[in-house]
Amino acid sequence: MKVILLVSIPDIGEKSQVVNVKPGYARNFLIPKNKVIIATKNNIILLKQKILEKKSKLLDILNKAKSRLKEFNLIKNKIQITAKAGKNGKLFGSIGKNDILKEFEKIGFNILKKEINLPKGGFKYIGKYTVIFQFHEKILVKKQISIVNDK
Repeated sequence: MKVILLVSIPDIGEKSQVVNVKPGYARNFLIPKNKVIIATKNNIILLKQKILEKKSKLLDILNKAKSRLKEFNLIKNKIQITAKAGKNGKLFGSIGKNDILKEFEKIGFNILKKEINLPKGGFKYIGKYTVIFQFHEKILVKKQISIVNDK
């Protein structure tokens, strides 16, 4: 019996794949648990349409991320965050994603908190740091940020 998998099932196939299974297995287990639908012509056509829609949506998301990257690369200003620090350069508190977000908002670039990646967590000392900005799972860009003492 030909069925379309609604979820990935080990040893049978991946989601959205058309596979052959024994009729009893499909009728008694897979169909009642909403893991498959019968592979009729209409269902296969609907599946192909959904796959095309999903691909176009993913492509659209990628294109938007690329355009955001172009806008981001136009920022020539050096990002400088001022914070209070002690004599040895240790900050009173730390600089995190929210502080970086506010600094980018000041220069007029809207960025989401989830797009900022701090590999080692917040910054606790004065200095220059590299921050990774991820606009898409395939699009990463690094930017230098300097933290200076607020006198």
